[in-house]
Amino acid sequence: MKAAVFEGEGVLTVKEVEMPKIQRSTELILKVECASICGSDIHGLSIPPGQYMKPGIIYGHEFCGTIMEMGDGVEGFDVGERVAVNPRVRCGTCYECIHNKGDLCSDSYHYGQTGDGGFAQYALVDARQLYHVDKGVSPELAAQAEPLACVMNAAKIARPVPTDYVLLYGAGPVGLTFIRVLKLFGIKNLIVTAKGKDRVKEAKNCGADIVVDVQKESVVDVMRREWPYRADLIIDAVGRGDVLSEAFELLNPRGRMILFGLDNNARSVISPGAIVMNEYTLLGVLGKDFPAAIEILKHKDLGLERFITHRIPLEEIGTGIELMRSKQACRVLVYPNGLPQEISAE
Repeated sequence: MKAAVFEGEGVLTVKEVEMPKIQRSTELILKVECASICGSDIHGLSIPPGQYMKPGIIYGHEFCGTIMEMGDGVEGFDVGERVAVNPRVRCGTCYECIHNKGDLCSDSYHYGQTGDGGFAQYALVDARQLYHVDKGVSPELAAQAEPLACVMNAAKIARPVPTDYVLLYGAGPVGLTFIRVLKLFGIKNLIVTAKGKDRVKEAKNCGADIVVDVQKESVVDVMRREWPYRADLIIDAVGRGDVLSEAFELLNPRGRMILFGLDNNARSVISPGAIVMNEYTLLGVLGKDFPAAIEILKHKDLGLERFITHRIPLEEIGTGIELMRSKQACRVLVYPNGLPQEISAE
């Protein structure tokens, strides 16, 4: 089968590899219908990498597929059923796992990062990692279940309410997902930072009230001009060190800040005294709430299709990554088994 293999040192190669084979009774083989390129995929291909990816693995952790074959121990699923995939496989024995903190498992196996993932025609997964997808949910939406699960977990922790003034850093795929979720939570006052006219347009199309092109103006100046106060909630969906330093100056007393974007090369300088004097709440968020994501995918007003900019076959994944890296693309969907007929005809 064809697969995109991470060779190390920023190299991703599409080549022929062996088909996966079921080794354990709880495993299944999926025919990958659709996969999505994540910002962490871009970080992993950077030199030095912003996130660790194991050389030799099949890339891609945001994907959905149809069950083609099941092990003898699989229950609750059927061949031919569409499923979404949680790529983080918990070890079950570490401190985090046995203390109900499995999303932070210190010895997890991760499809597309430390083990074979979904940028391939077929994928081997464990049944414990799968979620039923409603028949009315398309593969394009089901492939976005993983980033949506991350955003839903962050929303659960941030607890946004309609009266909050919210500042969101970042208008990439995750940032735009945040916009759609925040709007469903009833947020009325939302400022989003973006870089370049395309990202500004995408953020506005997703429902952002005010979008700041950081290449042209300062978010500090815009906030002072547009809002009577500072932000009650700030979400960093970028992960650069300078964002945290700036954001601390923009929080209301007892404000909450969610650190979501992840780049291990980023560094920040902040004042611990500011946290104490203003009783700020600073929270890092890494987990996933898949049940909430699967449920909200059925909501007709979610609108994740609004920011799909490119649909490509697996052979063009390198082009898709470069388009995302240069911010010429937002949500790039990959079809390992070829573009559907209705898309190919466009």
